[in-house]
Parts: sequence; C-alpha cells; structure tokens
Amino acid sequence: MKFHDLELKHISTVKNKRYFISTIKMHVRHAWLNQHENVYVYETMVFKKEDNKILYHEPVYTKRYIAYDKAIEGHQYTIENIEKIIEKVEG
Repeated sequence: MKFHDLELKHISTVKNKRYFISTIKMHVRHAWLNQHENVYVYETMVFKKEDNKILYHEPVYTKRYIAYDKAIEGHQYTIENIEKIIEKVEG
C-alpha cells in the first residue's frame, strides 16, 4: 500500500476557545516485529490552546486511519463536527 504524504491544518473556535485540528501521515516507530518496519498511519488530533500555548501533550481528540482518503474525510468530519466533539470530550 502506498502512503501519500499528508499535512492538513485547521483552526476552529468553540465557545471562545481555540482548537487546532491537525491530520498527518505518521511513521509508527513502536512496532514490535522486524516485519513491521516502515509502518505508516494517518492521524487526526485536536489540541486546545491555553495561556497562549498549544497543548500538544494533551490532545482532546485522536483518530487514526489506514488510508489516505479516509484521513482526508476524517479531517473534514472533525472540522464540521468540532462543537459536538468538544462537548462530548469536555462535557
């Protein structure tokens, strides 16, 4: 399977708070077997901003995909549903 490069970024605002939506191609480095070298996935993550800093170490949402087209769809879904996602995660 060919894994195309991907780097999608978007900033959304929910209830006056900023959220950074990022979807990237990611090399999985914690594979257990030698046959798992060069394993890639796509990942969408949502980060919030507090005190003028993006909290990369505390994502509020994470979703992984095996296919490029699913990652693009997932990124768009996250943008379109960010309010529901934040409400569910942060209550």
